[in-house]
Amino acid sequence: MPRLSSFAIVPLTLLILAMAMLASAMGGAWWHYRQVTASRERELEQSLVEAARRQAALEGMIDRLTRQRRIAQIVVTDQQNGPAGLPNQTTLLMVELDGEEKPIARHTFTLPGHVAFFDGLIVKFDHDAVATAHPLRGQTVVLLRRVYSEQMAPSEGLPIDAVGQVPAGYSGPERPVDFEQRLWARFWDLCNDPVLAAEYGVRVAQGEAVYKPMRPGVLYELTVEASGGLNLLTRPLPEAVAEVLAAVGEH
Repeated sequence: MPRLSSFAIVPLTLLILAMAMLASAMGGAWWHYRQVTASRERELEQSLVEAARRQAALEGMIDRLTRQRRIAQIVVTDQQNGPAGLPNQTTLLMVELDGEEKPIARHTFTLPGHVAFFDGLIVKFDHDAVATAHPLRGQTVVLLRRVYSEQMAPSEGLPIDAVGQVPAGYSGPERPVDFEQRLWARFWDLCNDPVLAAEYGVRVAQGEAVYKPMRPGVLYELTVEASGGLNLLTRPLPEAVAEVLAAVGEH
């Protein structure tokens, strides 16, 4: 077998070294590419997780800002018509509800006429506090002050909750009532003193009244928006309630 001369061995050695260096360089480049790719994949994954977290937080804020809860349900238990055939006297049953929409108080009102006004004192907090579910300022609070009709002066309205006291729906062992006691005790100051209102985080403090003609066979619901005010909604009367009212009317 012929032997390679020393002159032939040198180029071959250089070729082998060059190939080894090229392989090493390619291996290093591949390793660097994989490291960069893995790093970017981790960054993308973290960005997606952060985007999902921000989206969930935004949706939670929107939900808290737009949600509403029922604070009372009302039905007509009796309605009398006058000589002209129009209602001239209406009797209402109002059931107040707590934060879990459980009954906490019942009231019966007999009003002249048939258009009922539900008058409340309203405290609306800053939108940021509502959006972030602040433990004290996370929702509008309402004191149902009185009910009256189109044939009554508001000053003659029939009382519902005592002005200056924490409404029953906002009291309880699990609620920080001290803040709410000071809130209602100083309600009229909060209405007229913007500096004091800012200290309490109050955006608006005012009286509001909602009203509708009241008819038998309908369920009326007083609701309050988390960052808004009172609403008086109309719902179909549940069959069980209609049966009870019919039975009462027969006696």
